[in-house]
Formats: sequence, structure tokens, C-alpha cells
Amino acid sequence: MFTRLPIILAAAASFAFATPATLATVNGKPITSTDASAFMAKAIPGMTFDKLDPKMKRQIVDQLINQHLIKGQVAKSGIQNTPQFKLAYAALRDDLAVDMWMKQQMGKITVSESETKTFYDANKDKMKQDGKVVPYEKAKFEITQFIKMEKFKATMTKTTDSLRASSKVEVKL
Repeated sequence: MFTRLPIILAAAASFAFATPATLATVNGKPITSTDASAFMAKAIPGMTFDKLDPKMKRQIVDQLINQHLIKGQVAKSGIQNTPQFKLAYAALRDDLAVDMWMKQQMGKITVSESETKTFYDANKDKMKQDGKVVPYEKAKFEITQFIKMEKFKATMTKTTDSLRASSKVEVKL
């Protein structure tokens, strides 16, 4: 029994660290099950490549092949070296950085149980659906999100006011 244990552990480890399956190759470069899973995660959150029927899997692989071919064509075109691309890329990079920073700031905001309960009690007359008051537990999530967004707006207003106060801003309308 104990002599088989290392063999069983080695087999389990090989599954845990298995390389992704190659689903296709394009000009010698593999398109893997990891690529397909990443594509599915973006396209249909919650759906996995493994859950698809064979026909759908083939369609996904065909899309990945086409994407790979187009990316190759784009690289050959040299568009990345044009001034227009560099300007657009810089703007996208800056916008992405702002989006990520704002999500980070939003993640720092907390809403307590007492805040949601106080809000619910103060607005009970507005907490109706089909003429009936919605129970606190059902309204709690939406209330939390609302309070969090209001706190975020207030934080962003304070931040921008502070930045404006410490900067030289000239409006020329």
C-alpha cells in the first residue's frame, strides 16, 4: 500500500502542473486551452471552455486562430510605429491607469451595517415594491452600493478640490 503512495502522488502532481493542451497552431505558435479559457472568461463570464459542446469549442478555436492571424498582420503593418498609434496608446494607457486607481480608491471604501440600517430606516417609505415595503435583508445590497457610491463621489470631490487648490488652473472659455 505504502509503495504505491509515491506513484499516486506523482500522478496527482502531474495533473496539477500539467501543461495546457494545444488546441491549434498558427505558423508554429500554439493556441492552448489556457488561451481558450481566457477568451471565454472575457466573452462570457462564468462560462468555461470545457463546458462547451464540440461545435462551440471549434468556433472558439477558429476565432482564436483568426485573432492570431490578424494580430500578425497588424504587427507586419507597422501601425504601432505611427504617431497616431502612439498618441492613442498613450491616451488608453493613461485612461486605464485612472480607471485602475479609481477602482482601488473605491475598494478602500467601507459601509457598515449600522449605516445601511440607518439609511433603510430613514427611507423606509421609498423601500417599496408592488406597494409593499421591501425587507431590509433584500434591500441591504443595493443600499450598501448606493452609500458606497455616494462616499466615493464625496471622496473624489475632496480629492479634486485639493488638487485644484494646490495647482495652477486656468479656465479659458
